[in-house]
Amino acid sequence: MDLNQSIEFNLSSTSSPQLHNFMPMSSFLLPNYNHTTKQGCEEARNSRFMQVLKQNLDNFWNRQLWKIQNISAFKSRHQLPLARIKRVMKTNREVKMISADTPILLSKACELFILELTLRSWLQTQECKRQMLQRFDIARAIRLVDTLDFLVELVSFDHHNKDDETGNCGEDVEPLSAVQVPVPMIDINEDLVLTDQEIAP
Repeated sequence: MDLNQSIEFNLSSTSSPQLHNFMPMSSFLLPNYNHTTKQGCEEARNSRFMQVLKQNLDNFWNRQLWKIQNISAFKSRHQLPLARIKRVMKTNREVKMISADTPILLSKACELFILELTLRSWLQTQECKRQMLQRFDIARAIRLVDTLDFLVELVSFDHHNKDDETGNCGEDVEPLSAVQVPVPMIDINEDLVLTDQEIAP
């Protein structure tokens, strides 16, 4: 066989090209293009969601850090009751006295924790194209973060467990049509949530 010779291919023929069996492979080793494209779409969707989540969380923590650094004095009115926080702290028998600023700091830490969990859950709700935060949105948000493992036993994953595993986000809920008004953003510290339109690809 002369390798320097040109070979003409007939494009009009309908017969399949001749395949040489240089390295025999079983069919399961060959790529499955249908599975790959479906998996690629799912990965792209998850990647986009993770990008939106990361940018929203970065924005959230930057805003919270700025507020903490620029605070002139602690407010006397807090989101969480200080008496309850003191009671929780005194459940530990080793605690004899509590300094005055400890309940305030713990109250702020709890407030930030609740705000971040709410933000993560709201983004799950938006990913599923719904307007109402539901229990399994909180469960999905908890499942995505390793640091929230301690909450897994407290939140049930049973309600939409099958939908969560497949990523359907509850297909029984009707998605928003293009004609409807966009979902109002939850007001977590002055419009903190970014939408897909605000994020540059």
